[in-house]
Amino acid sequence: MTRDDASRPAPAPLSTGLAAPDALDEAQVRERLSPASLEVLLPRLGITGEDRSELEAVLPRALEDAAILTAVTRTANLLRAAGLEVPPAPLAELAAAHDALQERVLPGEGLVAILAHLASTDVVRAWHAERGLGEELSWLVLADLGQQMRVHRASTGGRLGLHQVAWTAMNWRGRLVHLARLQFDLHRSAADGRSVIGVHIPATGPLDPGEVEASFEQAERYFPAAYPDLVRAAPENMPAFGREFTCDSWLMNRVLVDELGDDSNIGAFVDRFTVVDSHADDEGAAFFVFHARSSAEAIRRPRRTRLEKVVGDRLADGRGWRTGHGVLVR
Repeated sequence: MTRDDASRPAPAPLSTGLAAPDALDEAQVRERLSPASLEVLLPRLGITGEDRSELEAVLPRALEDAAILTAVTRTANLLRAAGLEVPPAPLAELAAAHDALQERVLPGEGLVAILAHLASTDVVRAWHAERGLGEELSWLVLADLGQQMRVHRASTGGRLGLHQVAWTAMNWRGRLVHLARLQFDLHRSAADGRSVIGVHIPATGPLDPGEVEASFEQAERYFPAAYPDLVRAAPENMPAFGREFTCDSWLMNRVLVDELGDDSNIGAFVDRFTVVDSHADDEGAAFFVFHARSSAEAIRRPRRTRLEKVVGDRLADGRGWRTGHGVLVR
């Protein structure tokens, strides 16, 4: 250590969590869901096209229903906390009750959760700023709400809604970032408690190898800079924080390399990882490949691409599909 190092004050400790100072009341939720507010907010959250028009049409009836407004307000307040150790809001546990309320204004699922997410972007965006994520990237992260609504529409024959509420609740905790082609989430390993970086592949287009590499390069820069406390806490005998990535996905299956080739976009992506574990998961493959809510439904869908044929044939002939846990150290 040099003299300059010794005289320099130690960096201020970073907070591990951020909570809203005050709970929202129903009047504040109404204001946050007003037409003027949503005119700006909906496109920032990726809610466009039919999802936007149908949501705007049903919103007045939802806010006029006292029980729905109360549920939206309570849920929005559950979402207004972010940080490393803050558990996700239990939206999946509340889904059945929320969807029963929704039936009063619109058949389907997810409306209460959607409105609660719209009313609760303030805390997660403050956490993003605290951890060095700029405004543009912050909104890009939260625009995954609109993406999940599009996934829901594709899997339900064109209905407004949201069923991936556990995923969006995790997103609102602030530990997920969207860098170039890929998403990355910061979480603790169930195996040893270390902070690890998970990789997710949003359904936004091809897995171009150049774009994938750019994502990993950005992640390697962002996470150590934003979380120096986790760099300092990393065990010496393990890979440096920001250099190790995990991926739990239906994509983590070597069949895709064997059948599609390591020169294909998907094969090249899988080939980056060492698949260290796997489990049977026909339903996951059915959903992500065919937008089907069951493997039986997926089997009936046409197999138009090489990927659909590889997965669909295995679902149909009994070989099934396995989701893997992949590890990549760069």
